[in-house]
Amino acid sequence: MKIRYLLFVFIFAFGFCIVFSQLTFAYSEKDPMVLKCAIDNPPQDMKSKTIKKLGDFVEEKTGGRIKFQYFYGGSLMSKPQFIDGVAKGIADISTGPVSFVTGKIPELSIFEVYGSYKLDKHLEMQEAIEPTLIELLQQKGVRPLLLQLTGSTVFPHRTKFLKRPEDWKGQKMRLAGRWQSTLGVKWGASTVFMVPGELYVALQKGVIDGYMLIWDIVYGLKLYEVSPYIMDSGFSNNIEIVTMNLQKWNSLTNTDREIFLKGIKEVKPWNYYETLKYYEWLKNDVLTKGAKIYYLTPEEKRLYLKDAFALWPEVEKVSGPIGKKFMDILKNFKDE
Repeated sequence: MKIRYLLFVFIFAFGFCIVFSQLTFAYSEKDPMVLKCAIDNPPQDMKSKTIKKLGDFVEEKTGGRIKFQYFYGGSLMSKPQFIDGVAKGIADISTGPVSFVTGKIPELSIFEVYGSYKLDKHLEMQEAIEPTLIELLQQKGVRPLLLQLTGSTVFPHRTKFLKRPEDWKGQKMRLAGRWQSTLGVKWGASTVFMVPGELYVALQKGVIDGYMLIWDIVYGLKLYEVSPYIMDSGFSNNIEIVTMNLQKWNSLTNTDREIFLKGIKEVKPWNYYETLKYYEWLKNDVLTKGAKIYYLTPEEKRLYLKDAFALWPEVEKVSGPIGKKFMDILKNFKDE
């Protein structure tokens, strides 16, 4: 009886080791793990280049055990799916702003509020929130890899600069997310949500007068042609997260996971500084194409952020314990 029991334990342990080994080492140079990267941006955009840089690092350091396959321009998956689509395995890696998901993940709401962190503290803020962000998004089936710098919030308009909140009265504005829409209504605008690809025609036809976006999207879609009055606020409006399917992350060997982490550590500052340089070039280029840029004065910025910061108590009510953690962390980075 004892021998049969020991034999059973041995067979069970051996089988477990085989299965575990297959789960952990189910890829190699000859049969690599291929990671499908769904990037809604075009290849030349900084959001795309950042993921490509990480992919190049991982491919080189793993000796080809891991390969990145890129799908640009929404050809595999749209940007709003950067969490649930990755969790379902439609893509293995993607990137997107949290304003697309705060309806389903209210814990992230505070990042949607203007000025929730100082732009020049992006790298420090990223390190501070990372453990809490991992804790939250692992519950959703994804592993956050890094944040991409989104830069200053811009408010382009067809006919005028939106220098102060009172300039919004009677305007038809495209905004993203609950809290940005709440402010738009407070300032007297009628608000609507549209995906960026719909904005050019909507502006041409007068369906909307203006919108809130970031520089690279305004530039990439040539929206400055139909909304040449661009107000650059100098404050944040979002965070953009590069996500990875959690099962794929967990299936990496310890060695390859360490390679990923080293690549992420290298890419974070690269993304920050290269994006800053890219935005400066981009702004100079739109000026040559006929657009006009207005930078808020400190007093004008203060008026905008005064109303934004007044939303914090309401945001806290819907954010839950993890959202409250984010808010406590961001008090050290708040743009005030």
